[in-house]
Amino acid sequence: MERVNFNYSMKNIPLPSKTAYLKTMISKLESLIKRMRWKAYFFDHGSENKCTSNNFGFKSPNSPPQNIHLNAFEHDLYDMIRNTEFKYTPNKFQQQLRNDTKIIKQNDKVIVPADKTNNKYKVSVNEYNKLLTENITKSYKKAESSTIESINKEAKSIATDLGISDRVEQYQQRSSFITMKDHKENFENNTKCRLINPAKSEIGIVSKSYLDSINNTIRDRTHVNQWRSTAETISWFNKLEEKNNRKFIKFDIADFYPSISQSLLNKSIQFAKSLHIDINDTAVSTIMHARKSLLFNQTSVWVKSENEEFDVTMGSYDGAEICELVGLYFLNELSKHFDKDDIGLYRDDGLCCFRNLSGPQMDKVKKKIIKIFKDNGLAITTECNLTVTDFLDVTLDLRNNKYYPFRKPNSDPLYINAKSNHPPSIIKQIPTMIGQRISENSCSIEEFNKAAPVYNKALENSGFAETITYIPSSNKKKKRSRKRNIIWFNPPFNANVKTSIGKSFLNLLEKHFPKHHRFNKIFNRYKVKLSYSCMPNMESILQRNNFKLLSNPATPVDERTCNCKQSDTCPLAGECLKSGIIYKALVKTSDKEIGYLGTSEGAFKQRLYNHTKSFRNEQYKKDTELSKHIWNLKESNTPYDINWTIAASAAPYTSGSKKCDLCLTEKLLIATSDPKTLLNKRDEIMSKCRHMNKFKLKYFKT
Repeated sequence: MERVNFNYSMKNIPLPSKTAYLKTMISKLESLIKRMRWKAYFFDHGSENKCTSNNFGFKSPNSPPQNIHLNAFEHDLYDMIRNTEFKYTPNKFQQQLRNDTKIIKQNDKVIVPADKTNNKYKVSVNEYNKLLTENITKSYKKAESSTIESINKEAKSIATDLGISDRVEQYQQRSSFITMKDHKENFENNTKCRLINPAKSEIGIVSKSYLDSINNTIRDRTHVNQWRSTAETISWFNKLEEKNNRKFIKFDIADFYPSISQSLLNKSIQFAKSLHIDINDTAVSTIMHARKSLLFNQTSVWVKSENEEFDVTMGSYDGAEICELVGLYFLNELSKHFDKDDIGLYRDDGLCCFRNLSGPQMDKVKKKIIKIFKDNGLAITTECNLTVTDFLDVTLDLRNNKYYPFRKPNSDPLYINAKSNHPPSIIKQIPTMIGQRISENSCSIEEFNKAAPVYNKALENSGFAETITYIPSSNKKKKRSRKRNIIWFNPPFNANVKTSIGKSFLNLLEKHFPKHHRFNKIFNRYKVKLSYSCMPNMESILQRNNFKLLSNPATPVDERTCNCKQSDTCPLAGECLKSGIIYKALVKTSDKEIGYLGTSEGAFKQRLYNHTKSFRNEQYKKDTELSKHIWNLKESNTPYDINWTIAASAAPYTSGSKKCDLCLTEKLLIATSDPKTLLNKRDEIMSKCRHMNKFKLKYFKT
């Protein structure tokens, strides 16, 4: 194992390639146009036609109807993609990121991040797999092959009852991974890891919605100290009376997520019901279904050893909410024995502050707290008789009635560089945001000044000339922020783009929706706004390379690229079995050449059979723009010849992905091509991805 130090934050963003940038731009434009089409549709048909059912945040799978009043605006947006100009801006830091990206991609070892520090560790694939397997077999056992089918079957039933089966995907089969716990003692000789399971069911999103409502109601009715931020902890500390006569007990719940049992969760739900919170059977069954978790490691499927039907994973959609519900139950149990104002909990970290307790009394209190958790199957570690303690990212001092910022040992702060490919508005706010955070965690300007040099040094190392300044806390009430019905356009930022994307977009908005336009009321500078988004950072590049190194196909790969009887007759020059491609058909006549772009998720040869079928049978003549064109040539007795080539390769959509690279690559090629040389219509950029449907629960065959 070798420690790797990049000497900068992995949140820094390198300059993307032209292709990667334009693909993201198309994705953002597609999202914008869909929302504008839906807005126009509801405007034309009246707001009463809007769907009022609870879809739990899942997007509609339906494509919005085309609107003739938006066509000109949309075509100008497509032209904006095609006419985007690029420049080269020399930059030493970006050159460093570019070089490190090459090193990462050429590296044959897995680079594993640390759990709570900025450290990285380089390990061989075999060593990584050994550590991963050891951590899996501690708590998991291999599952039956039918387990995932039964989970999807139950999920489909729940989603169908809620009316969202066409929106929710099947169980996401994503491989587990580990992070290094290098803050533990004797780490070099006894490597400890945290197991992360990103495989999850989207029913967890529904469960999260139910749990959020339950937890908020419990907090409002019990007024226990369940902290959700450092600011809430500081507010509790400031309200403590007679601090000189008090001492802290700090405790930490060991392996909180995986240690939560089904009986403990049931107790927590019954506790919520005892407060007269309406929790129906649908909510309970949904929460329990989301606990049915599988872990994937290459070709193997695993389930929890002790209870196959129940698991709380750190990567689940509702894992944090489950922990909050259980935490509220424990705070209620503790309040039966102690003053609830003296105890608080943040996820798995607890803090008590009792006054006028002797040594034996403090020991008795500690044992009582340990027993309450132990009776419910949880183990805790405790520290007692503390007058000064660190909690989250702040140190609390009872003796001097002070609090100030806390950092873990050997964890120097790292910030994004001033030359990172972030939007300028974000770069500009970095020193202010850090200054505000350190000010909030400092009880006075003196404590702020003691902590400031470390953060100023980190800013200087990141290329900032500014230093942080103390911002006194304001007692003014924050203004109520109203939710406004605004459509946001979030183009990706790229310092190498010469064209002013924001200015061009706003000019198009004013051009196509002037004051007299029927849609000016809903599409103007007050209702449609722009804010730049970010491209992938170094961390995501590192994770992508790790995934590539560790990927192991479940089925053997057929290395053949062609199965034609004679290689010289292959329609794709010996590559007719290639999958995940964008192909181009060039139709030649005596006086004209015109192309057609299409995608093939599977082997191209199968896609070719569908094309030739539409060329031969008139009933399929309208299947594609290519078949329409071929039939027009046949009806006019015009001789033609078709040449097939591979235009690009890309990966199709997989469950849990945010976008389909195969479809985006095709749309990019259409958008950047001359419309006169293609049969594809530019409206195809708005076409729905066909590769997503098979992952929806609606199409899961039971």
